[in-house]
Amino acid sequence: MALDTGMKMIKTEKVTVENAAKTLGSGSLLVYGTPAMLLLVEKTAVALLDGHLDEGMTTVGTNLNVDHVSASPIGCEVSCEVTLTEIDRKKLTFVVEVKDPAGVIGKGTHERFIVDAEKFQNKANGKFDK
Repeated sequence: MALDTGMKMIKTEKVTVENAAKTLGSGSLLVYGTPAMLLLVEKTAVALLDGHLDEGMTTVGTNLNVDHVSASPIGCEVSCEVTLTEIDRKKLTFVVEVKDPAGVIGKGTHERFIVDAEKFQNKANGKFDK
């Protein structure tokens, strides 16, 4: 595993009708939806970790604590920056900042756990096999 605190990743996306609050059902307006922002946070963290985990390992999101502090209209671009700030055995903590051209629209933290992909999937698949 080749992870170090301070690692960063940025991903961007355009605000569209498809990721708007009204379309996603999280509100009634055509502005960037909170579910879309949270998905961008997770995608960015996953992208940061890509290629840095041992063979057969992956991560699962376990906590999102992100405030959505400003609305972004259809057509603008949003960018998400995640920074790996803590490695506690298998728990990874990221500081998150999401911006549009006018400034910060989201900020907070995200946690992911490193798991063995096959074991995790098998456990989930067998959850109701009793």
